[in-house]
Amino acid sequence: MSHTVSRRNFLKGIGALGMLTVLSSCARTPQQAAAVGGGLPAISVWATYPTGTGTYNDLAALANMVSANGGTRVRLMTDNTGIGRLGPVINGTAQYGRVGDEYYYAFEGNDEYTSENWGPTPIRLVWTPPGNYGILTRRDSGIETVADIRGKRYPRLISSTSMNRKLEVALALGGLTTDDVEMVDIAYSEQAEAMKTGHLDVMYQNVVGGTIEELNSQYPIRWLDLGGGTPEQYKFWEELSPMSIPGEFQDGVGMKPGETCVNMRYSLPIIALEDRPKDEVKAILDLLRDNIDNHLTDTPDMDNFTPDSVMLVPMTVPFHEGSIEFFKEIGRWTPGLQRRQDALLEREKAMQKQWPTFWENNRENPNARELWVEWKRENLPALPEVTDVETTT
Repeated sequence: MSHTVSRRNFLKGIGALGMLTVLSSCARTPQQAAAVGGGLPAISVWATYPTGTGTYNDLAALANMVSANGGTRVRLMTDNTGIGRLGPVINGTAQYGRVGDEYYYAFEGNDEYTSENWGPTPIRLVWTPPGNYGILTRRDSGIETVADIRGKRYPRLISSTSMNRKLEVALALGGLTTDDVEMVDIAYSEQAEAMKTGHLDVMYQNVVGGTIEELNSQYPIRWLDLGGGTPEQYKFWEELSPMSIPGEFQDGVGMKPGETCVNMRYSLPIIALEDRPKDEVKAILDLLRDNIDNHLTDTPDMDNFTPDSVMLVPMTVPFHEGSIEFFKEIGRWTPGLQRRQDALLEREKAMQKQWPTFWENNRENPNARELWVEWKRENLPALPEVTDVETTT
């Protein structure tokens, strides 16, 4: 006998272990559970990456800022996986999450989210700090360009579909495919050690952080430039990784003074569901705006969280209404962004309308993921480009 589990009931299990770290400290009397005023909640739980990561440190600094200046008790819960970070937000265990590219795949219902318990999900962007990520090698490797990776040991990151697509994009910019390199199955966190021991010639990483600082202190590193590609190569980039764009950076770990390089710029955004109260989201962003300047040295990436720094394009998921109101107030919301927002909301309606029928007809089909993407390609209009927002490349 088959048994269908609702998405929210299924996802309750995902949040359970993470909640063990926050339940004891989140207990409140009814009086304490009331809002603290100005739209801010008394208690808020945010999901993110594991402790010790730069992403966790950034969110912990923001949580401390909100707690100290707004009176909200913010608790963090962590998980290594995309589903483990999104699940608590979907089931209500957490109200916000700082996540990876899983926000895009969950919104679209793609890849592992083409499943009984997911499908297209009403994710909303709240805050989109930029980051630069790319591929690096040891300076003593003899590798100076992407083309030089041919025949070298190249990472295939375990349980990291989105990052592996970015690694495929990087190879393409050197005229290579995965057939031209020796693929090494490895966990993201194991890359630096493999670089030290010679089991890996290239790794994928943020341009700042303790992991590569330690690696660079023992084996000086070089970032491989992803600029100068052909239109066809950049079209391939957009198809495989639509949430990222080429971005020039300097002052990355291992870089010499004045040295610049182009790699991938994208956001690990703070997200919420569409039904998060507009006033609450706006209040959190107002508090961030009013206090962020006093916290710019809390982490190496904190300056990316300022209102003038957050990324508004590429926009692959709608922004939350509270965020839009904030961006309008500071003069960053444009007609082009609104057209894109409206088109994404229409896309969401169409996907959610079609999903029950699609899944009923394809739940047993081993090619369901490909068929869902094909249905969208054939039935949904292309999204309008945003042409009135500058991007730094």
